[in-house]
Amino acid sequence: MALVLLASGAAGAARSDGIESSILAPGLVQANEAVDRLERLVDEAEAIGVALFRVQNQFGEQRAAMAAAAAAKPPPSAPKAPPPPKPPASPDCTTPWLLDLGARSGELGRGFRDAVQSTRVQGRRVENVTVEATVQPLLDPETNHRVTSLLARVDDLVRSYPEAASWQERYIEPLLKGCEPALVPAAGIPDAAPAAAKDNGSAVFSGRRAKLIAILAFGGGWLCPGAVPAAGVMLVSGEVCYSESEICDCEPAGVSPAMVLGPEANAGSAN
Repeated sequence: MALVLLASGAAGAARSDGIESSILAPGLVQANEAVDRLERLVDEAEAIGVALFRVQNQFGEQRAAMAAAAAAKPPPSAPKAPPPPKPPASPDCTTPWLLDLGARSGELGRGFRDAVQSTRVQGRRVENVTVEATVQPLLDPETNHRVTSLLARVDDLVRSYPEAASWQERYIEPLLKGCEPALVPAAGIPDAAPAAAKDNGSAVFSGRRAKLIAILAFGGGWLCPGAVPAAGVMLVSGEVCYSESEICDCEPAGVSPAMVLGPEANAGSAN
């Protein structure tokens, strides 16, 4: 009896740190689970990246169009008539599209940062588990190719985030200084805006087509079907709608990246 208790005590001591033996010696099941999680995280990050870069591209186009309008020669006025007012060269806190796109880019930028960090961490886990001696011999060529492709997508995301953050800091944040941008219901951006010249301030993103769509939701309501609480950056597929109650009394419709859904009473799209 004493020997049995001693053996049980030794076994308990070996597991006192809470680490499962399957983690210490991962197998094919653990490897596949890690790869599946990485693929989901990459899909989510890419969707947010698509939405963010489309907003930044549209911001660049709006800014370039405003500068071009200000530089254009005004039409001749009638004799003794006062000249028409010259349009402003730069947006300010009264410019609707600045507040709209500024609010969207800020929310999506934070979401993109967090999503990219998650893919980076999970990518390292996948790298570690797939080189284990208990796993590597069990991986078939298809799985190895899948892992390689996913890690390449992680690298693309890691390179894309600093570019997006730098563009936000250089072109958007200075114009938003002193402003109070806020989300308002707005249409999404179905197609990436054509890239303008870099000196006009246009971001460029050449990422693959995302499987999910990143939108924004606010106002304390729910996204339907499913009655999911509206909470900032959200990833969807198929048709959705915004409901102020959990009974989902709204009509689902198609969405595009960077769409903003919220209470219609506060609507005022700035596009």
